[in-house]
Amino acid sequence: MWDYLIVTASNDSQASAYQSQLQLRRELGLLPEVRETLVVPDLDGKRIGSGGSTLYCLTQILTKVGLTKVGQAPPANPPLDAAAILRRLRILIVHAGGDSRRLPAYGPCGKIFVPIPGPTGAALPPALFDRLVPSFLALPEGRAGQGQIVVAAGDALLLFDPTAADFSRPGITALGCYALPEEAARHGVFCLEQRTLPHGRGSDRRRARKQAEPCTKFLQKPSIAEQSAQGAITNGRTALDIGVMSMDANAAAALLGAFGASDGGWQAEAPAPLIDLYREICCALGSDATLEHYIRAAQSSGSPWPLDALAKVHSALRDIPFHVSLLPDCRFLHFGSTRQLIESGLALADRQSGILVLNSTVKSTIAGTRSWIEACRIAAPVHLAGSNVIAGADIEEPLALPPEACLDILCARDGRWFIRCYGVRDGFKESIEEGALFCGRPLIEWIAAAGAAPEDIWPETENPLERSLWNARVFPAERSPSGYRNWLWMYAPEAATAAQKQAYLAARRYSAAEIAWLADQSAFHERRLAIWKDRAGPSGPSGLRLLV
Repeated sequence: MWDYLIVTASNDSQASAYQSQLQLRRELGLLPEVRETLVVPDLDGKRIGSGGSTLYCLTQILTKVGLTKVGQAPPANPPLDAAAILRRLRILIVHAGGDSRRLPAYGPCGKIFVPIPGPTGAALPPALFDRLVPSFLALPEGRAGQGQIVVAAGDALLLFDPTAADFSRPGITALGCYALPEEAARHGVFCLEQRTLPHGRGSDRRRARKQAEPCTKFLQKPSIAEQSAQGAITNGRTALDIGVMSMDANAAAALLGAFGASDGGWQAEAPAPLIDLYREICCALGSDATLEHYIRAAQSSGSPWPLDALAKVHSALRDIPFHVSLLPDCRFLHFGSTRQLIESGLALADRQSGILVLNSTVKSTIAGTRSWIEACRIAAPVHLAGSNVIAGADIEEPLALPPEACLDILCARDGRWFIRCYGVRDGFKESIEEGALFCGRPLIEWIAAAGAAPEDIWPETENPLERSLWNARVFPAERSPSGYRNWLWMYAPEAATAAQKQAYLAARRYSAAEIAWLADQSAFHERRLAIWKDRAGPSGPSGLRLLV
């Protein structure tokens, strides 16, 4: 049993939506291994990083458990022995905060609850949570009597055997697998004691050992040259961090102490607002992780912490034992961007092409390839030119989308409907100076083609480095979801009529950032659940179809 399953969120609004999803799963008996579930938003709605969020979750547990005294009122300022409390507990923390800037269609649910292909007989529309979290809950226990805190990322689907992990060593044990150095350069990397390994990719299963082994250094997104210089590459392969670690109570208490949170509180005057779990914490771990290595690794990864603060952290963390449990097999399916949504969805359905139809009713024809349709009611022919995404739409008249066009429709809390036409390659994070795209073309060019001026789109932002698709007011709202047809010209603004352009300039438009706050998260989930319960076709109920 796990005493706590904690899911982190970016803010109170997202936390409320997450809590309702967890409660629904508990009511259906889908989390029998967990005694209590919690959702912990970032402190005051401010980003505190994966490390800061981990520490904040632990302080919440310390306060919750430390203040519980049967038959007596808790003291005003109780001294909390963090290690003693945590030794009694088994805790799983899944980091799921974020505003899904690269996956706007699923901003309301967060990446952790993105719909994915799954069994049609499930009680709920399958989401990433339902495939990912059970694997974490199946991980082995740590050392007896020493407590266990497992910390995992919730933004990608890991396909692995959890029973192959070994958490029997003291301190912190991270899970890893062997990968090509080119792939490892985009992630965290473990440096292990040198040993001779069999050659060839097919021998990866034999490379991994059941027992966790000491880690000498942790590298954050190292280049291939740095991997080689640090001895991270063995026989052409690198030990890759997969984003899961287990720590015992002593290690957790040391982390809390290093950042001034050992008394169950939070150090508001921290030297930097963000604490990254890997940059500020893991880079300090390992038998060969000197202060010079730590500072170089942290700063090269973008750490804003001053040198004296990093030195104090290194001094507090350097003696924590650090091990790596290498898995024989592990595969990643990322759902972090619109393009990845299509690719990983098809891969999970074990197909290379076709149209993936999830949580939808289909009463007409669909033609096209390599596309994603979700939470739609389709009553008229649909033609997709390729690499398309449609989410939340009622198609009552024939619809054709050009290549890489995306259409998602979201209900607002005031009953209106946000209409979002964009491209599968559009980057919501990049500024116009960095080449931000909209509907597959440079954003600044799209604005001009639509007959607008930059000040129409960013009335409160003048700095080009701060003007991005995320804060661009380009998305109109309609009183009816069928109003999306008024805006299909946005995929080719140069072909729009003068009346269409005039209507666009006169319309009240919203940015993706505003929509993230104004979207009705309850309506988002209720739509999918209603379609799931009411789905039917010629061959009976079907929550997932793959059209080729």
